Amino acid sequence: MPDITHLMKKLLLTGLVSFLLSCSALSQNTLFDDTRLSSIYITISPDSLAVLYDSILSDHYYIARFIFNDNINTDTLENVGFRLRGNTSRYSQKKSFKISFNEYVSGRKYQGVKKINLNGEHNDPSMIREKLFYDLWKKAGMVERRTCFVKVYINNSYYGLYTNLEEMEKEWVTRVYQENDGNLFKCTYPADLVFHGLNPQTYKDLENSTATGGRVYDLQTNKSQDDYTRLVLLISALNQQPVGTFASDISSILRVDQFLKALAMDVATGNWDNYAYNKNNFYLYDNPEDSTYDFITYDPDNTFGIDWFGIDWATRDCRDWINKSMPLPLAQKLLAVPVFFNRYKLYLDTIANTIINPDSVFPRIDALKQLIQQAATDDIYRTLDYGYSVADFNDSFIKGIDSHTPYGIKPFLTKRKQAIQNQLHPAGISADNEGNRGLSVYPNPAAEQITVIFLNIQGNPASLRIIDILGNIREEMVIDRLFAGSFSIPVYNLPRGLYILQIESSGTTHQTKFFKL
Repeated sequence: MPDITHLMKKLLLTGLVSFLLSCSALSQNTLFDDTRLSSIYITISPDSLAVLYDSILSDHYYIARFIFNDNINTDTLENVGFRLRGNTSRYSQKKSFKISFNEYVSGRKYQGVKKINLNGEHNDPSMIREKLFYDLWKKAGMVERRTCFVKVYINNSYYGLYTNLEEMEKEWVTRVYQENDGNLFKCTYPADLVFHGLNPQTYKDLENSTATGGRVYDLQTNKSQDDYTRLVLLISALNQQPVGTFASDISSILRVDQFLKALAMDVATGNWDNYAYNKNNFYLYDNPEDSTYDFITYDPDNTFGIDWFGIDWATRDCRDWINKSMPLPLAQKLLAVPVFFNRYKLYLDTIANTIINPDSVFPRIDALKQLIQQAATDDIYRTLDYGYSVADFNDSFIKGIDSHTPYGIKPFLTKRKQAIQNQLHPAGISADNEGNRGLSVYPNPAAEQITVIFLNIQGNPASLRIIDILGNIREEMVIDRLFAGSFSIPVYNLPRGLYILQIESSGTTHQTKFFKL
């Protein structure tokens, strides 16, 4: 018996050491570090690689060795799964890949994740559009999908610069929501959320148009239960509820403000391959915390001026942006509710003035370009699909390259911001601030506090009031010194709703509106 016990202890210790070695970089947390350019080395049988490239619609994982070098540490994992990923990108010469750390070693994670996605960005001469969108998405306060750039080598040959994206599955849900009990649905074309009856099987049987097929509404978590009941309730509420009770009914099952903010981000960045224009590329998460669905945009590579339809996405009217040629009840019915439409416009106004403001975003663009400059220059695979040269890479930040990319990223953002402001505030006059051009607030909508910006208001002292929609004064104070600039006011104690911020100075009243979340 002692010999058996000793043997068992030895086996357990050996297994523990092996596990620790396979996860040695877990504490480093550099897999998605976007301040550095790490390298991924894949070693795979040449025969397997040839079959992988010949069978572009296959989702079979081939056994490979994975090495991650973050320029300081190197980790090696044997027996990872390696395959192609994507839809149209499968037909490109520069492929995109998926790596599964647990495909052949059950339960294994690397730096906390089971899978990563390597996107080739073959149709973007700048190669940063997808990464930039996710950076701005996070900056706007949305749930983060971690991304970074990596150099990818296969069998010691440089296959180019890639965007490394976190897989959106149970581990992602756990990280961003601190729990993972809810149902996460991946929704792909033609995911229009149109009602087809109350039978959940009907929605399970809808097939998407991706290269490899699958469900339009594809459950990513709790797969063994395969429960679509509450998804059907959401779709039913979107389509079946009477106009009079629609606003309250839909708010009980959908986080309306979160969707309006997501839509505003898509519209502000020209992301047309989304729900509201192309019934595509979004997740729905049934959050058990409050039993409401969250809406999450994904696959935002067709952004910042990328076009396939002959549409100028920089100037398209943000008030009338949704595709009218198809039923899209989640967007169409919500924006038909005046209070929701006004909140959507407030989100757009804030995003235009803060998130996509050139003063704010251009330094980030410059930093990303500097980080990837040499890796993109050395990437010969990047040139194979559209012939984009090194000159095109450099020019793509400041001017259009072809009919597919008629805008450089910076000119697009400059023009888009101005277009949104002109559309929301015709002739420079804001419908939200009663014609006053000297006062504004952000963020709008707000949660914890607002920043009040004075432009052309003078006079001392000044009185400030926050008034609710019933005319009740909720906050009041005297400002001893008023000058061009800004200051912050806490609003966390205010109930949710629409408020008027009013400043009276030298006999003149200035006011603007904001929404408290």
